Amino acid sequence: MKLEVPYYSQFIDVEDKFWMLRACGAVCFKMVVEYYGENIPDIVKFCNEAKENGGYDINNGWVHNYLVTKAEELGLQARRSEGLTSITDEIMASLDAGNPVIVSVEKRVLEQTRFHLIVLVGYEKGDEGDLTVVSESSSPYHLSPNTYFYYHEPESTDKTRGAYRICDVEIFKNYWRGKAIFISK
Repeated sequence: MKLEVPYYSQFIDVEDKFWMLRACGAVCFKMVVEYYGENIPDIVKFCNEAKENGGYDINNGWVHNYLVTKAEELGLQARRSEGLTSITDEIMASLDAGNPVIVSVEKRVLEQTRFHLIVLVGYEKGDEGDLTVVSESSSPYHLSPNTYFYYHEPESTDKTRGAYRICDVEIFKNYWRGKAIFISK
């Protein structure tokens, strides 16, 4: 299952050099709200407003509550979750309901770790092409060893390689910070 979420890149769609390196939150937000028919016409303007209004912290990045508030201002339902330990319940249920999820992950480069936002836009699970969801535990979802997330990586310099990337759920768990922003109609 893949949701038809539009794709934007912080390196292609953001021309401001300062924001190009920092716009992952704004670009993810734009992808999700456009999926719901709303529009953020100018990413750099959105970024500057966020910085002026406490939505972007130069030391810590995007403030998740700010993105929730902006989604609500557009008439969307939004909430953030922090400290999630199970991807199966909230994230998989959101994707099944047709709602992409913005998640916070770690980007590791040499000895440096920084935080980054991406958009989960679908998943694939099962053995040898069987993509059905199975209920086999107290959780409504059972993750087989062959479960993958589709995601939009805003930090790509090529739109075809940034959209609908695929990542094994086990690898995702190693980089996911347990934080997510859920936005729906």
